[in-house]
Amino acid sequence: MKLTITREVKIAVLVIVSLVVGFWGFNYLKGKDVFKKHREFYAVYNRIDGLGISSPVTVNGFHVGAVTDITLMRNKPGFLLVKFRVSDSALQIPEGTEAKIASSSLLGSKQIQLLLGLSSNYLKPGDTLNTTIEEDLQTSVNKMIAPLKDKVDRLLSNLDSIIVPIQTILDEEGTRKIAESLQRIPRILQNLERTTLRIDTLVAEEKSKLGRIISNVESITANLRKNNDVIGSILENVNEITDSLAKSNFKETIANATSVIGKIDIMMDQINRGEGTLGALLYDDKIYRELENATINLNNLISDIEENPEKYLHFSFIHINRKVTPKDSGKKQKLKD
Repeated sequence: MKLTITREVKIAVLVIVSLVVGFWGFNYLKGKDVFKKHREFYAVYNRIDGLGISSPVTVNGFHVGAVTDITLMRNKPGFLLVKFRVSDSALQIPEGTEAKIASSSLLGSKQIQLLLGLSSNYLKPGDTLNTTIEEDLQTSVNKMIAPLKDKVDRLLSNLDSIIVPIQTILDEEGTRKIAESLQRIPRILQNLERTTLRIDTLVAEEKSKLGRIISNVESITANLRKNNDVIGSILENVNEITDSLAKSNFKETIANATSVIGKIDIMMDQINRGEGTLGALLYDDKIYRELENATINLNNLISDIEENPEKYLHFSFIHINRKVTPKDSGKKQKLKD
């Protein structure tokens, strides 16, 4: 007997299959896989930054689950309770694991990264994980731009302080002076060219003299090199002389010289006061008058000896044993008186 399937049965089977596929697809889009065994966990955030239902849950980049529900907490205003499923039955979540909201693409989509802890104890389904939130791109860019912005602000302030003097310089008078200065530049370059030409000419003219000077310097250095031993001996002699001077008793010599100078000072002071023979000779007129009288008497005596030598010489070179008689007895008597 041949089994026949009616049209109504086919339509009913098609409707049932469509419903099953639609139910599975709807739950799959919501992050629910009805054909896999899963465990549910919770995480509390103060913001989710674009995290939504069906956002993936990963471990080291491997997809292990999805977010199933996000609700506001009544007992903690401003906080959100996120429920997610872990479909991988082999994954054990240690205590201390963090559920971190991170970017999954450059377009801004988010995911939950499970940063597994190191504990040997594992979380049970329904436990709440520790949470962290990764900085979004805007926050990172702001942190990078903030120092640059500060530098730009300082640069702009410095530019303002520089531009003000430049504006002062670039007024009508300053512009005229700058133009005059620019007009002087060709003349300055011409003068420099003439100066360099003169220097070249001078060097060319004095080249022979420079050569002789260099040769003289070379000969001097050669002589110094040849007489190095003599110079060394001279330096050794100078060193010995300085050592001898250093070893000599300068202190005692200076003390003796100071004592002599003090005595000379005392003697000069006595002479200035007229004390002693030299002082009397310098400051007493009596000695001067006596010396003057003695000089006059000495002159008179010499004159008398020249005029009447016979009064003082009682022998004659002609008549040796004969007494010399005075020619004029009157003069002799006068001398006696």
